[in-house]
Amino acid sequence: MVLKWTAMAVLCFGSAVAGAQTQHPQFGGKYADLRPAQKALVDRWIAEYRIIFKRDLSAQQTYDRFPLSARTTFEAVTHALSRTSLTTSSGKPLGTALDLVDMVERVAGHVPDTRGDEQFRVWVYLKRGATDKLYAAREFKRDHDNTVFHIGYPLNFRQVGGAPSIQISVARDGLRGDIDVDYRPSGGPSALINGHLTAANSDVRAGDNYSRHVNRWQGFSDWWRELLAGLAVPPRESAQDLTPAVGDVREKVAHGPLQDAIHLYLTNWLIDQQPETLLPVISVKAFPCVAEFKDGSRPDSRLAHLRILRRMMEQNKMLGKVNRLEDVVQPVEYPLPGAQVVQQPYQSLFGIQNVPDDVAWAMDCRLRYKLDMAEAVPRPEHKLGDTYVATMRIKNPKEPAAFLVETWRKESGEWRLVSFDIKRHSKPPDMSVIESAGPPPADPSPGMALDTATKLLTSWFVDRNVEQAATYFLPSAFSCDQASDAAPVKSAANPSALKKFLAETSATALKKNRLEQMIAAPRAGHPGLKPGSHKLSRAFLIGTVSTELMNMHACSTDRPKPASRQTSADTTGGVLTAFRLISADKEEYPVISLYWKKVQGGWRVAAYDVEID
Repeated sequence: MVLKWTAMAVLCFGSAVAGAQTQHPQFGGKYADLRPAQKALVDRWIAEYRIIFKRDLSAQQTYDRFPLSARTTFEAVTHALSRTSLTTSSGKPLGTALDLVDMVERVAGHVPDTRGDEQFRVWVYLKRGATDKLYAAREFKRDHDNTVFHIGYPLNFRQVGGAPSIQISVARDGLRGDIDVDYRPSGGPSALINGHLTAANSDVRAGDNYSRHVNRWQGFSDWWRELLAGLAVPPRESAQDLTPAVGDVREKVAHGPLQDAIHLYLTNWLIDQQPETLLPVISVKAFPCVAEFKDGSRPDSRLAHLRILRRMMEQNKMLGKVNRLEDVVQPVEYPLPGAQVVQQPYQSLFGIQNVPDDVAWAMDCRLRYKLDMAEAVPRPEHKLGDTYVATMRIKNPKEPAAFLVETWRKESGEWRLVSFDIKRHSKPPDMSVIESAGPPPADPSPGMALDTATKLLTSWFVDRNVEQAATYFLPSAFSCDQASDAAPVKSAANPSALKKFLAETSATALKKNRLEQMIAAPRAGHPGLKPGSHKLSRAFLIGTVSTELMNMHACSTDRPKPASRQTSADTTGGVLTAFRLISADKEEYPVISLYWKKVQGGWRVAAYDVEID
């Protein structure tokens, strides 16, 4: 369960919402200093908050209480957007990148103990047609899908022209985006070193990032430097100020059995009455489900996370003090086609079923409410995977027959609620959307690829034999170091750049005797990626990937353009191996991804990438 998140980051300008009234010293960066377009975004959030909670809130007081790192993040991102004009290939103006944003939903500055892609960024609700403009704008390229970072926002649009650059990651429904500024190169070998300390990659205050920012987007004041110059030690936003209390138990539950995560989720909500700490558990994919509340919310309602919070708070108020979950929660039988009941110790509270992937797909709120998707949610095969449905009834005198049907799966290695349905009758779900598609295509066997990948990684890092490691790469991978921040180039016959990358990477790695002491597997998520389990799973991730994902990562000029409306969920394209170097100082290196293709003679790496947040 994802609980390592600040209330500020979850609730955006939410100090007033969560009751965190900690006062921070004011040294510029105030609401009064914002430009009109930035003020408009804050005002719009406040107006929507008033509608949802029916409470007044001061825009100035709320913004001025926002932590320093969050204010600098909001101002840097929105400034870069406002200074980025969009035009078509023929030169027709499309407005600025800031014009794509309808409302800011959340802001994260420095968030202790979290990944780089959960810090120093702004989550937004996009205007209608924003994704179409991004496809049309020559200032942005539709890069390969996000698989390791920005989970839930797979559509990757990156500003052209090299670093610093704006990255806009968009959810498949085209309604929401995750926006940050990458101040270091976004890929290729240089990202391995330049991207080290990945959170700082998007922090305008870190290193020479401010200079990089104003060199590309003029007119941005470094108002925070006056504050830092007068202090012997830069101010720290402590975990006590920003983060709900977390412990070893909660951290363990995040990666453990689903039933433990759900039990803790119910305990935090109904007994501890701290629903605001649970919002990070809810995936952006579930936001359209707010229409289930029947309170005027629509599948495309803005600030859906606050609408969910309000519903949970209303439930707390109605139930009052709860001492035992058994007093307010009971299981409900709701059989689903092809599902298998999971035996677990909390069956007196809720039921869990392992459901076929296509059944879970049919229950997805984005599909049930027929949202006009920017890119289709790929239909998976009819087979059991890692998706589960929990069913329970929570006491509600107003709707005594109603019960919850929740779809859970792991995102970034932690349990997330990806869809929910409030059923008011026990009628089985309509599964007519699922049609017989014949036998599923055979996945490429990752067994031989696993053996080959292990040999490559051993030669590369344990033996530090660059010449031997290079033999596992196809000529198509030789140009990958040139294809990250610029237009893809034709494959070169000379492997010298590849060998340089292999040598620099192995030299950077810790000197150990075992792979699991030198490299670590990242958390990843994408419908076109099917991770597998193996004995070295702590060291590296390996899984089959779709043809589309393989094509997106091709490094030569014949790389197909990512689909604008359709996407494939087949896993017949090849195999992905992903890992990051382990750092002695516990900071995170970027992720190295190897894309394997089966050729005559076995598996070889057809493309590689270095991915930062």
